[in-house]
Amino acid sequence: MNTNSYVYLGEWYQKEADLNRQLVVSFFPSDNSVELVDLKTRKTFLRRTKIEELNENDFFIGAKLLIFGKQINILDYGDAKTRNKKSDEQLSFGLIKAEALLHIGEILTKIHKAGLGVRRLAMLKIDENYSSMLKTVRSEASSLNYLMDCMPSQSFVALEIIGNNAYNQYRELCGPESIAEAKQCAPNSFRGLYGSDVYCSRSADDAANEARFVFLNNDIKLVLRSSALYTNSTLCIIKPHAVREGKAGEIITEILRKKFTVTAIKMLRFERPNCEEFLEVYKGVVPEYESMVMQMISGDCMALEIMNKFDDNRSTYQSFRDFCGPVCPEAAKLTRPQTLRALFGKNKVMNAVHCTDLEEDTTLELEYVFKFLN
Repeated sequence: MNTNSYVYLGEWYQKEADLNRQLVVSFFPSDNSVELVDLKTRKTFLRRTKIEELNENDFFIGAKLLIFGKQINILDYGDAKTRNKKSDEQLSFGLIKAEALLHIGEILTKIHKAGLGVRRLAMLKIDENYSSMLKTVRSEASSLNYLMDCMPSQSFVALEIIGNNAYNQYRELCGPESIAEAKQCAPNSFRGLYGSDVYCSRSADDAANEARFVFLNNDIKLVLRSSALYTNSTLCIIKPHAVREGKAGEIITEILRKKFTVTAIKMLRFERPNCEEFLEVYKGVVPEYESMVMQMISGDCMALEIMNKFDDNRSTYQSFRDFCGPVCPEAAKLTRPQTLRALFGKNKVMNAVHCTDLEEDTTLELEYVFKFLN
């Protein structure tokens, strides 16, 4: 193994042959290049090639990578050196609640600038119909009682953060547990700025357990539901290229600055069949359809439910669609330079955000993303 690479075992379903091909996937962080070798035949499937869309945080057990149109699932580490290197990689876990939710964009931007990635993120709320189950969950997971005590009755964002020394880095971003100390000694930390509305696990082990509990535990999934309202709201999806570039936080900040309210957030990765179904309205209508699908399945998206409570003359759908701007970022920069696509878009496919095209489809799209997709 090249000492400057990470090696994984991956799997690609080859539809034409109806078989799963086992691959050795090598990633070289020095230039974001990838090499693929067939595990069985040891023949090179893809010579070392630079792929701008991928970075080190994209590679982990369970990751789904899009490499030249092929979805490759990462199954395991490929050698002991990679396993040992990645064992040093940490998880951190946080909650953003109450007034700090108004600054979720700035918080995500600072996390990205610290060199950390967000693997999972969701805005959740306690389902009143199942709130009585909390007692059962508490008794079965007593070590997580501190976390549950910190969960508010109103909506909050839970996030799993990954990266080298992620726990310690995120803890430093949060600042001292004492709010008075944070405001005095670390005024630019999250707690210095937003007080106790930002939660950080008390240890790296706790962070891993709490992230697993909130995002993967089947019992708590009955209690914690998406905060989506599906009424007088519309959908925004921050596209993978913008998420990968660390622009999601900046986009959310711009949305909130324009007095929109974000009532639900969810990080997700589209499978191709789901994406084709979601974008079916464009098939045969726009020439970029295939490129749109490829972009949407190329990495993590961030879906947001948007409400506009401050404009009585236009629907949320129309006012937010106007704020997104023309589909083509170049046209947006000329005609409406303060729109999201003008500020963050690159071309008609990588134009930063998807928004619902037809007002009658808003609820359908919201329910598809927040109810149907995992």
